[in-house]
Amino acid sequence: MLAAYATLRNTCTKAVAVADVSGADFGMAMIHVTTVEKGMSRMRAMGALTIPARGEAVLAPGGSHIMLMQPKRELREGDKVRLALKLSDGRELSADFVVRRE
Repeated sequence: MLAAYATLRNTCTKAVAVADVSGADFGMAMIHVTTVEKGMSRMRAMGALTIPARGEAVLAPGGSHIMLMQPKRELREGDKVRLALKLSDGRELSADFVVRRE
């Protein structure tokens, strides 16, 4: 399993929500959040990731992130993968992510 991290910025005057994520290089991609419960770190799927109007959402280790599962090809450091972010209003945005070791 791999994870994608980024800062997502919303320059609009209304909040937007990322409802789904997909990528041709993965069998499954989901928005997850890491929480600590009773001293144990746990990950769980989020229904959607809301980005406030003129705000941002940070996807980072230990917090919200995109979990990338079932890679369809071998990925090496420096490779690029394209992910599609589907917004709750039906729009779809794509972004390229560079594979790095964390």
